[in-house]
Amino acid sequence: MPALTFLAVVGLVLIGLLFVADATLENGPPPIVTSERTGLPKPWRPDGAKALTTAPAPAPDMTSQAVLSAQPKAVHDTSAARVSAAARAARAESLPRNTRFTAPAVYPQNSNLFDRFSIKGQ
Repeated sequence: MPALTFLAVVGLVLIGLLFVADATLENGPPPIVTSERTGLPKPWRPDGAKALTTAPAPAPDMTSQAVLSAQPKAVHDTSAARVSAAARAARAESLPRNTRFTAPAVYPQNSNLFDRFSIKGQ
């Protein structure tokens, strides 16, 4: 506890010295003023900011050659037309080649590793 008392006394003395120094010291020269403006500058705005009024854009010509050439081409599945009905039936009955959910791989368990660190055999 003596340390806390010491710190409290020293703190009070230092605060008292601040008040005494403020009262006894002379005020210095006024600060140097470099401009009449204080604070942040005003935001810049152009002279006579007006909203632009423009005419609406004309409707695009959807029959022009540039628009027609940019449209996607239709892709027809011609391979389905060449497959016979018997082949389609056989394909429907067979299992799919790529299945998303396959059986998990089975890894052999090494039970010797567990037995090596156990006290079962002692």
